[in-house]
Formats: sequence, C-alpha cells, structure tokens
Amino acid sequence: MKEMQKMTKAEFAYFVLMAFSSGVVIGIGGVASLLANKLFGDAGRLIGALLFTVGIYAIVMFEMKLFTGMVASIPKMGRKNFWQLPVCFLGNIVGVGVVAVLAYFSPLKDMGIVNQASNLMLGKLNAKFWYLRAFCSSILCGALITLSVWSVKYAPKKSLSATLGVIFPIAVFAFCGFDHSVANMLYIYYLGQWRWEIIPYCLLSIAGNVVGGIILPLIYLLKEHIKTH
Repeated sequence: MKEMQKMTKAEFAYFVLMAFSSGVVIGIGGVASLLANKLFGDAGRLIGALLFTVGIYAIVMFEMKLFTGMVASIPKMGRKNFWQLPVCFLGNIVGVGVVAVLAYFSPLKDMGIVNQASNLMLGKLNAKFWYLRAFCSSILCGALITLSVWSVKYAPKKSLSATLGVIFPIAVFAFCGFDHSVANMLYIYYLGQWRWEIIPYCLLSIAGNVVGGIILPLIYLLKEHIKTH
C-alpha cells in the first residue's frame, strides 16, 4: 500500500470517493433491512439480513473502501498508512449520511424506517451494560467482516463459492444484530435526539470491529512465522 506522501491528489480523491461509495451502499443495505424488519415481522429479521448483504457484495465486487474491511490489513499495513483508516471511516459515514437524508425525504419515511431505526438505536443505548454489549457485539461483527472480505482470496483455493463466502458471514452478523460501526451511523442519524452515550458507543463499536477484524490476520501471520522458523 502507498504512503500518504507518495499518493497523488488524484489517487487520494479516488480513495475518498471509494470510501464515500462504500458508505452509500452500506446505507442502502441498511435502509432495505430496516424496511424488511418493519414490514415482515419476525421473518423480517432474516429477510433484512439477506438484503443488507447487497452493500458488502458491491464493496467487494467494485473494490470500494470500507473501514471494517480495511481493518484486516492493519497487521501488514505499516504505521505510515494508518491515516487511511480514519479517512476511510469519515468517507463511509458521510456516504451513509447522504443515504439517510435521501431516504428521509422519500416515501420510505412514511413506511416507518425512521421510527424503526430510532427504536433500534434506543434499544441499544438503554440496554443494561450497553458498553460491554457494544464492545463484544462489535468484536463478533469485525471477525465476520474479515471472514467475508477474505473469502474472495481464499474460497476459490478450496473450490468454494467466493460469492457465498462474501454474503454468508454478512447475513449472519446482520441477522444476529452485531454492531457494525459504519452501519450504526444510519440508526444514529435517525435517532432524533442527543444522548451522551452515543460517542462512547461509537468508539466502542470501532474498537471492537478492529479487535475482531484483526484476529484472523494475526492467526495467519503466526502461521507464516511458524513456517519460516
């Protein structure tokens, strides 16, 4: 990966655009998931989880930049490239924000997605030991995200479907309701009120996604170390 000082303005602009685009498709998947949960009752949770996968599928297919996907590269990224993570995250949440605004002023608002998102976020913030739940939940999400994005590289080696490898872990984390630091922003935008817990909740979700996301890469680094010694 390139160091910041070696990245041209055009390359940097493209990086930001890909981060923004990731946020857009995550936001679209999130809106679709909210609508499914609102319309289909208990079955909506599963339908919504499947619909949410459209975001990660598009990100992997078009090589967009998603914060939780980039986390897997941290062990080999090098400190001079760490700047890419916060830049990517900011691009992601701006993209989600644009979708939130567009959906708000569309017929989807009348279909209940705003109330659905607000109630979901309030449930997270009002839960007992919410800080512990946020961190643990986001660790599990981070691990599944890495499993998803790495499937493109490793699934074909095992004669497995890369498409299923990408989609299945995402459907699992969405169905279980694990915390994705970028997707959570959609619910926060629709919360409609300020709560002091929002900032620590976001920080814990980011930290958990990082911890969970680097587990598999660290295991592979250990494997490589054992082979060479």
